[in-house]
Amino acid sequence: MSRSLQAAFCLLEVERKFLPLAVQDLITQHGNPPFRSIRALGRQTIHNVYYDRSSLLSSAGVWVRLRNGLWEAKVKRGGNYNNSRFEEFSDPQAISQKIAGIIGVPRTQQERFGLKPVTSLSTIRRSWVADDEFKIVVDTTDFGHTVGEQKQRTMQEMDDRIARFMERYSWAFRTGVPKGKLTAYFERDSPVS
Repeated sequence: MSRSLQAAFCLLEVERKFLPLAVQDLITQHGNPPFRSIRALGRQTIHNVYYDRSSLLSSAGVWVRLRNGLWEAKVKRGGNYNNSRFEEFSDPQAISQKIAGIIGVPRTQQERFGLKPVTSLSTIRRSWVADDEFKIVVDTTDFGHTVGEQKQRTMQEMDDRIARFMERYSWAFRTGVPKGKLTAYFERDSPVS
């Protein structure tokens, strides 16, 4: 889908985080049961600069980033930290309106929406599509943290479907509580109590 078509509406995404894969590669290593189909989408490098204003956005469940030079906003619409639902916006006008609703001041993308950078990180992303519908993403940051995400672009029953998918192919996914990239970034320099 072209970027101009995306600007006309927001995307809905269901996302479940998981620990790094239990296998090195989903294409060459098989478990029981095997995926009905598995297709590698390749690797890409992503550079994100996250913005906020005195933690007002993150406290409201909104994350604004400049990803590879393009603005994006994610607005939490349900779930919890590891199993979440978001509305995603890529249209700068829509992003400005969302931010203005929280900080009370409308600003343009040229003004960085009145926000300040809070972190900058690069990620190597490996992606696959399993069973012709489930996108599996493994991100490794430039500071060495790895986290997986199981993504879908609609909210209807997807959370349950993702859970059943990960249970069926449990041989590929580690169990435990994953840590997101931003949490890992901010915790890495925090003093241990």
